[in-house]
Amino acid sequence: MTGEQQAYRCGKVALLGRPNVGKSTLMNRVIGAKVAIVTPKPQTTRHRILGIYTDERRQIVFVDTPGIHKGKRQLNRNMVRVAYAAAEEADVLVLMQDASKPMDRGTRMLIERFARGQLAQPRIHVLNKIDAIARARLLPRLAELQRLDPEAVAFVPVSARKGTKVDALLEEISRRLPVAPRMYDADWFTDQSQRQLAAEYVREQVFLAMHQEIPFQTAVDVEGFREQGDGVEIDAVILVGSERHKPMLIGRGGERLKAIGRRARLGLEELLGCHVRLHLWVKADPEWFDKPVKLQELGLHG
Repeated sequence: MTGEQQAYRCGKVALLGRPNVGKSTLMNRVIGAKVAIVTPKPQTTRHRILGIYTDERRQIVFVDTPGIHKGKRQLNRNMVRVAYAAAEEADVLVLMQDASKPMDRGTRMLIERFARGQLAQPRIHVLNKIDAIARARLLPRLAELQRLDPEAVAFVPVSARKGTKVDALLEEISRRLPVAPRMYDADWFTDQSQRQLAAEYVREQVFLAMHQEIPFQTAVDVEGFREQGDGVEIDAVILVGSERHKPMLIGRGGERLKAIGRRARLGLEELLGCHVRLHLWVKADPEWFDKPVKLQELGLHG
């Protein structure tokens, strides 16, 4: 082995792309734990989430970012700022897209923005969800990517859900990382606190249970997190943007809220490895997603 191959590598990798292209699914697959929630709804990821992969050769600090999109709300603008800030701080940029759908104008503009931009970090393009398309459709898509960003260092088709070609992607990333010692202890897999993870797990179940505009107009504020002899007890408030949303979220006889709490509790017990007592309430805070002070309190200030 050469000295370069033996040298330990460590760096930050920004996962970038439009909403719902599979960034969180990819990071969870690599890390081997659900550190970022995943739902079919856009704008599920709202803030920067670190997932830390460590082995004997490297430590890759993935930064999962909100999907880059246009939006009129303060929350939308904050989310996009978070994504671009992560790109500026990263050592490697991974630009993801959903290969099972035609390349839309927003994706094309995003690629061109990074290709023509001022950032000097190496760019790797990832075409996700290749398990959902025929190979004949993949080759023209790769050719189009190479035309749009000829200076990119690699183009990797993967299936984040199934794990297909994910190892190949890790190797492409590793070659571009700086030679450096670990940033985090080897047993760390995220920088999120248990309190933050609890809020995200509850919000995931709200997104999965609700429809239309309600998921976007909800947030979760963990007001209490107490460690006990046999586990933890968590008090969480689900914020909604309108009084009319409260009964929709609670459901008849409280059944919908109970189901959200039950599913979130089971997920947290699996993640934390202990018994969880989860208490949920619903509170209306009109236009919370446009209030800078509230967004600051929720860690969504951008």
